[in-house]
Amino acid sequence: MTRHLKHPAVVGVAGLLLITFPFLWLKLRYNYQEGTVAAAWAPDGAIRFFRNLAPVLGVVLAVLLARRWSMAWRPMAKGWESAVACTGHRAFPVILVLTCLAAGPFLGPKYLTMGVFAGLFMLQALGLNITVGMAGLLVLGYAGFYAFGSYAYAVGQVLLPGLRWWMAAPVVFVLGGAVGWLVGLPCLRLRGDYLAIVTLGFAESFRELMRNLEITGGDKGLSLQPAAKIQSLGSLPASLVAYILVVLLVGLSAWTIRRLYHSPIGRAWVAIREDETAAACMGIPVVTMKLKAFALSAAFAALAGLLYAAFIGFVDPAACSFEQSVMVLAMVILGGLGSIPGSVLGAALLYFIPTLLRDQFPALSEYRLLLFGAIMVAMMLCRPQGLLGSAQRAHEIKGDA
Repeated sequence: MTRHLKHPAVVGVAGLLLITFPFLWLKLRYNYQEGTVAAAWAPDGAIRFFRNLAPVLGVVLAVLLARRWSMAWRPMAKGWESAVACTGHRAFPVILVLTCLAAGPFLGPKYLTMGVFAGLFMLQALGLNITVGMAGLLVLGYAGFYAFGSYAYAVGQVLLPGLRWWMAAPVVFVLGGAVGWLVGLPCLRLRGDYLAIVTLGFAESFRELMRNLEITGGDKGLSLQPAAKIQSLGSLPASLVAYILVVLLVGLSAWTIRRLYHSPIGRAWVAIREDETAAACMGIPVVTMKLKAFALSAAFAALAGLLYAAFIGFVDPAACSFEQSVMVLAMVILGGLGSIPGSVLGAALLYFIPTLLRDQFPALSEYRLLLFGAIMVAMMLCRPQGLLGSAQRAHEIKGDA
């Protein structure tokens, strides 16, 4: 008869301490003259170890408490759903955009820069939400399209010295969509993990290509000419101009994607996400709809990449790192798959929280990825549909719908 432990966690911690005891609390002292080795008591190493482990234990404790209290939070769900419903009201996005624009002149250069980068992440999250949230296509190499937009503009201003960002923006948007279409072609018969691997391969291949081309500057990157960057406009500094531009583009992109989501194209994407075979049987052109999702998603990423290059005036292969792709995917999941306000909120939270931690608590910035993982685990336990995901989406995840 099998006997179960009453407190397996306590036994596990005790076993861990027992195994690590010699390595943490003891230190070998060598006597090279006599050729002997002795174990000496050295508690400093153990103190440093547990002090560095404190943030990890804090995150684990927070996840366990979230799991334990998830049942107690359920009565608050109705009030939260009402708050989520307010974000879908027509006046709410307009008020939010106007508030951000009105706050711009009162922000300092540092916070304007933070606002610009947050807006660029919002553009990427909105674009990735098309493929992952609406069409149900897992993409792990989204940073490749972002880097394509940056390099396309950077190389373009080298070949055409008179090129400006506002002239290149429509062209880069279309070229980004074309690249997304081409990447989507070999992915038509792939699903799930296989599709994610192909997109990840595209991002890594593009990064290596940029590292080995002479025109892109290789590993050193490529600097833009001063005239190719976003310039000041009258009495408005360049940072404020970039901030206003990004806020307007985020609002326009969210409005456009929302219109698409409630159009026949959006309904076709949702049908493909729920059951691709059933969607094909209902007459939905699955191949065409997948390609449209890839193309439009890549176009938004390329546009964000162009604005990034035009704002900081520099681009390097680190723009298409795997961490960048995972960051944007985490933003979409945190906000809620298929939720447009959720993508904006998730991007804001996952950009501002690490930035503030880095400025106010530098020691915790090393555990950024750990915090991301803990947030994702807590979200899956307490609110699987995301912060601004609908209740219908939660039922779909659980299989009740």
